[in-house]
Amino acid sequence: MLISHLFVHHKTPGPRFAPGLFIGLIAAFSLLGQTKPVFALAGLGTTLIAGGTLIELNRRRIWDDYLKSFRKAKGVRGLWAKPNKMYYTVNVVFLWPFIIFLGVVCLWASYVLSYN
Repeated sequence: MLISHLFVHHKTPGPRFAPGLFIGLIAAFSLLGQTKPVFALAGLGTTLIAGGTLIELNRRRIWDDYLKSFRKAKGVRGLWAKPNKMYYTVNVVFLWPFIIFLGVVCLWASYVLSYN
């Protein structure tokens, strides 16, 4: 019985702190922008690029997990909570690449401000 437990691989849960950390970093760097704009723009740009890239790289897993959790949640039915492939496509093709673009713009702006 003890040896058989060595070969059992349990599925590791996904990170639950990532959305809060993303929002927290954006809020922190936005508030820091009042005193140190170059540092805030660099941090905000890096956060936006890293967050957008992680979403784009894990888009298939995110969609599959959302479909699975929607099937399990019986009480959350409605038009806005229902998985819709069109909303998923708009997010993956337009929204998150735009967020990555805003991150690049923030890094460029911090570079320009640091030399002026």
